[in-house]
Amino acid sequence: MGESPTYERWIVVAYDLPNQPSKLRVRAWRNFKKLGALYPPVSLCILPDTPKIRKEIGLFRSEFKSHGTILVMSARASDAPDEGVLSRMLQEDRHRQYEEIYEECQEFLDEIALNFKKKKVTPEETDELEHAFESLQRWYRGIRGRGYERRHDVTKVSGIMETCKKALARFSERAQPSEVNT
Repeated sequence: MGESPTYERWIVVAYDLPNQPSKLRVRAWRNFKKLGALYPPVSLCILPDTPKIRKEIGLFRSEFKSHGTILVMSARASDAPDEGVLSRMLQEDRHRQYEEIYEECQEFLDEIALNFKKKKVTPEETDELEHAFESLQRWYRGIRGRGYERRHDVTKVSGIMETCKKALARFSERAQPSEVNT
C-alpha cells in the first residue's frame, strides 16, 4: 500500500442544481466522484472569515466535537463571479432576516394598538412590551453585526424600530398610574 499524499489546500465546491431533470444532478455527482470528491455526511454553512466568527466557533467547537464531526476550513471563491454569487447569497439571506424582523415590529405595533383599543393599558402590559422591544433590539443588533445588509433594508427596519420605540413610550406614559390626591 502506498502512502497517502498530504494536502494543505482543499477545494470545497458547493453546488445547487434543480431536482428536475435529475440527470443534471447525477452528471455533476459522477463528474465530482470521478475526480475523487468526498461527500461527507455533514451539514455545510458558509460564514465570513472574521476574527470574531473564528473566536465564536472556537468557543462552541469543543462542545459539539464530542458528539460528532466539526470540520472548519478556510476557502476563497475561485474568481470574482463566484465571489459575487456568494455576496448576493449573503445579502439575500440578510434581506430575509430584515423582512422577518420588520414583520415582528409590525406585530409589536399591532399589539400596542390592540391594547389601546381594548383599554388594556397597564404597567404589567408595559413590562411585557418592554421585554418584547428589548428582544427586537437585540435581534436587530445581531443582524446588523453580521454585515452584508442592503442600505434599503437597514433604513426600513431602523425606521420601524424607531416607530416601535415611540409607540412604547406613548403606551408607557399612558399606563402610569394617576396620582391620587390625599
